[in-house]
Amino acid sequence: MAVSKVGPTGLSSAVGQIGKNLVRNGAMTVAQRGTLTARGPNNEYITTDGWAVSVGGSIQARFTTSQDSSAPTGFGYSLKIDCTTAESTVAAGDRCDIRQRIEAQTLQQLAYGVAGAKAITLSFNFRSPKTGTHCVALFQPDATRSQVKEFTIAVADTWESFELTFSADASGTITNDTGAGLHVVFPLFAGTNFHIAADTWAASEDYATSNQQNLMDNTANNVQFSGVQLEVGSVATDFEHEPINMTLTKCLRYYQVISTATTTATLGVGACYTTSAAGVVQFLPVTMRASPTLSISAVSDFQMSTDATTEVSSVSFDAAGAAASVPFLSGFWTVGSAAHTLNEAVRLRAKTDDAAIYLTAEL
Repeated sequence: MAVSKVGPTGLSSAVGQIGKNLVRNGAMTVAQRGTLTARGPNNEYITTDGWAVSVGGSIQARFTTSQDSSAPTGFGYSLKIDCTTAESTVAAGDRCDIRQRIEAQTLQQLAYGVAGAKAITLSFNFRSPKTGTHCVALFQPDATRSQVKEFTIAVADTWESFELTFSADASGTITNDTGAGLHVVFPLFAGTNFHIAADTWAASEDYATSNQQNLMDNTANNVQFSGVQLEVGSVATDFEHEPINMTLTKCLRYYQVISTATTTATLGVGACYTTSAAGVVQFLPVTMRASPTLSISAVSDFQMSTDATTEVSSVSFDAAGAAASVPFLSGFWTVGSAAHTLNEAVRLRAKTDDAAIYLTAEL
């Protein structure tokens, strides 16, 4: 299939519609999770915000994901997937891909499921260890429908740029809610159970054609991509370079980290409701998609401070406020001894520079 290429720079020569990119963090500028090793066996979000590993079957491949400064001209970063354990043979039921799930309520302008449904165009920069046919797919989870597009890498280990238009889907469904409405999927490899013909919507969950390369068959393989843009219409426009604070705000709807690089820094304030426990409120910068899942680095990384300072021994959270219009997190922190005074004001402080609270409301 012939695929037209766009210029490799990603630099704007015209002013496009603000907010046109349906993908968040397409330039890989936000990476709250940092470099991650031994990825591969699990479905999980990875280094650059918004991007996740999705697997099927029993795969052997393992890889490191990182935000890399090796990027196409006009971009500062790429997402790099560095193979550390090879997938030498791909079984029929095995697959591994990097994908972004897009919130359904932001996709209603596509009008899937009616005669006026709209085409959408995906543009991106890709660097592959292999020449030949590669694939990218869109998947609708509400309707279990997929469309796969092929693109051809001409030169290995070289940045190349592509634009691909996915046809409108008058038979699709994207529910108007806060769940995932569409997945953008870059396969690293896919077994035959996940193969379909290119260029048409199918009532299936498939991500590649039979021509897809196995990009994880050698530990020397590195895969990188950046400048990912998905927009309404059949024409790819210049990449929308947005301010970093705007990209970060979009990402914080799905994942936030409360932390500090300074030991003893204050993370929140509250009051003691017993002599060994306090309620602490922490206001959040962005309303989250849903009530998040909470985790912490370790209880020993935190301390409570009044006139006395004591190490935290346990914590529980009420996360419902994180999805409120004025978002906040309520935490109930306990120390091991009755060192404080009832109703006394308290500060939650970092005891170590590893102290962190993680809030996850990913799709």
